[in-house]
Amino acid sequence: MQKLPTGTQSFSVLRENNYLYVDKTKYILELTDYGRINFLARPRRFGKSLLVSTLKELFEGNKKLFEGLYIYDKWNWEENYPVIHIDLSGEDYATVNELEDTIDDRIQRIARNFQIEIHSKRLSEKFTDLITGVYSKTNKNVVVLVDEYDKPVISNLKNKDLDKIQSKLGSFYEVLKTNDQYIKFIFLTGVSKFTKVSVFSKLNSVDDLTLIDKFNSICGYTQEELEDNFSDYIRKLSNIFNISNCETIAKIKTFYNGYSWNGRERVYNPYSTLLCFKNGEFSKNWFSTGTPNVLVDYPLNRYDLKSIAEPNIITDNELKNPTTSNIKDEVLLFQTGYLTINNIETKEDEKFYDLRIPNYEVKSALFENLISQYSKIPLYDVLDYAKKLLKYTIEANCMKIKETLGDYLSPIPSDLRGNDERYYHVLVFMLLYTAKLHVHSEVHSYKGNADLIIEEDDYVIIIEFKQSSKSSINYMINEALNQIETQEYGRQYKNKNIIKGAIVFKDSEIGCKLIKE
Repeated sequence: MQKLPTGTQSFSVLRENNYLYVDKTKYILELTDYGRINFLARPRRFGKSLLVSTLKELFEGNKKLFEGLYIYDKWNWEENYPVIHIDLSGEDYATVNELEDTIDDRIQRIARNFQIEIHSKRLSEKFTDLITGVYSKTNKNVVVLVDEYDKPVISNLKNKDLDKIQSKLGSFYEVLKTNDQYIKFIFLTGVSKFTKVSVFSKLNSVDDLTLIDKFNSICGYTQEELEDNFSDYIRKLSNIFNISNCETIAKIKTFYNGYSWNGRERVYNPYSTLLCFKNGEFSKNWFSTGTPNVLVDYPLNRYDLKSIAEPNIITDNELKNPTTSNIKDEVLLFQTGYLTINNIETKEDEKFYDLRIPNYEVKSALFENLISQYSKIPLYDVLDYAKKLLKYTIEANCMKIKETLGDYLSPIPSDLRGNDERYYHVLVFMLLYTAKLHVHSEVHSYKGNADLIIEEDDYVIIIEFKQSSKSSINYMINEALNQIETQEYGRQYKNKNIIKGAIVFKDSEIGCKLIKE
């Protein structure tokens, strides 16, 4: 079996050392033909750096590295170009001085590689010296590749000096416009697109490829790519878990697939998938490795659970043109990989994007951290809480259910709960889901949707949630139980022991009633 390229971001290292490479050069060829100034946003750990490295080797004309790949006999290898490759990852850029010093170091290093001297003092002028110097030295137009262009911004969203950092970065990128005559091709990647950073506000005709249909799968693995390239590793994983190849593929899909930027085609998270094959286990690495540091706490400290509790419909303008000072929670979570595009609808010439959590890996990691942050329950106690809730439900012990839910919900600030039963429904679902109980949310029946259904051995528990500050506890309980009955939520479970339950909330009170059939 070929070696897995886990963590390998250099195309030359990958190809020269016989690492497995999923051929993305068909997309890359289309990318080079699509436009001259291009931008692509994808979450971290999604293969952007490898894509940039591949473009570097392609424009430098390193033909041997591309033998056997789609692009090999379709590229003009007689032409090659000098490449300025700037990688802004790896630093936090907490101050303007730190930003200037780091970029200056990058510029000086590239200048030494081309054996040219930088004489200017201002950062933007140094960048100009680099571009014009490389052009003069080689007598060829320059290819500029910038990886993680937005790292100085997303690392400082809470920094009081963000405006200064953003202004300095904007001035740096504006050099690309003023030196357009020396540049052959520009490609920038990042996690986010912020319209007030000058790469978008001042550069002419930047093609944003992020939501372009044909580039949906330029990063990540399609279903076909997974099965074609990793068949040996799929068999190995099947043997470890003593299940069939089909079952293994289905499990990998549940854990790591689901990302989409066109609402139709889904791709696998490449890093998480590779770790699964390498370690021989279905683990949840995305949350700790795929999230920019400043955003790890973002949804946990202030997020209102809206994206989990109900559908998120975002307009085209909200998704494509956010600013650092005016960005919706859902858009930031989309940019960082917590949410993905489930569907796109067009109404009266306006596009609307339906955002959803992409897969089990992200949902589980997010739920675990939300529970830990909001309820203050240590993760090792989550399973115990969930088992108690299940036990008391089967026993129809409403007093213990109310006590357990009260302990779980009481630390959560009221402004994060919302004013709708769906928020309570989601909070309870998160607890049970994280504990790996067989729980389903919003289960469709031919007459309606059940809030929560738990399957445990011979029991099927159907729960309906209600919340109101006006209706009485008893009124809401009766309403919930009547809804379960009239909507026939239990009809498909005729051979099971059915428990129908109502859990209701009025201000700080919790009401409960369970009926065993």
